[in-house]
Amino acid sequence: MGITFLVLAITGCMAWFISTVAAGGAALLMIPVLTWLVGPQVVAPAISVGAFVANPSRAWLFRKDVNWQVYAWLVPGSVCGAILGAWAFSQFPVFWIQLLLGSFLVSTVFQFRFGKSTCSFPMRLRWFFPLGLVIAGLSALVGGTGPVQNPFMLNYGLEKEQLIATKAINSLVLQLTKLLAYTSFGVMSQEILTLGLCLGLGGAVGAWLAHRHLLAINVARFRTYTLILMPLCGVLMLVEAFT
Repeated sequence: MGITFLVLAITGCMAWFISTVAAGGAALLMIPVLTWLVGPQVVAPAISVGAFVANPSRAWLFRKDVNWQVYAWLVPGSVCGAILGAWAFSQFPVFWIQLLLGSFLVSTVFQFRFGKSTCSFPMRLRWFFPLGLVIAGLSALVGGTGPVQNPFMLNYGLEKEQLIATKAINSLVLQLTKLLAYTSFGVMSQEILTLGLCLGLGGAVGAWLAHRHLLAINVARFRTYTLILMPLCGVLMLVEAFT
């Protein structure tokens, strides 16, 4: 198990570095790794533990950039969705969810016209409540859906540090709610907690290392990173759905 913990810490560091400079995707990048190491049955709760451990560092580093208006609409939906999703995790197969989300992420290449468009659809502030509800519920089912939020936030006008900070602070509440719900529905175990802790500690280091790089790049480079990561995560989710 020592090798497993080391691999999780290293890959967690890499995943959270990438997700910090490209606005999410750490969970989706870790899904194949966790599935290979310990099997698919513990992926979603283990990633929630890891994210809950790793994301405070990202939230603290970018705390001055949080868009509190978006957060105020996003977090109530996230809490409700996390509870519903954690319950559904123990009840339903997730193939169709993975297929739908993976297809949506791949489609962002066309939504933003291969990076030529800065807005693919109008986004209003009050729409963040149902967005939080849906995204959190799906996240509890499949383990992670961070990049799915990006088109909505980009279309609302959030960029770089503001996007990262708002997602990070919302994730703290989301992951705590998911963990409490997983525990109450009998999904959590000592093994999952240990795996998630190793993952999260590596992730916290990765977020800290990525902080300086994100501050140094311009908005155009950030959007390029994000628009590359979204379809990549979509492909990973589709592969996971069919394996």
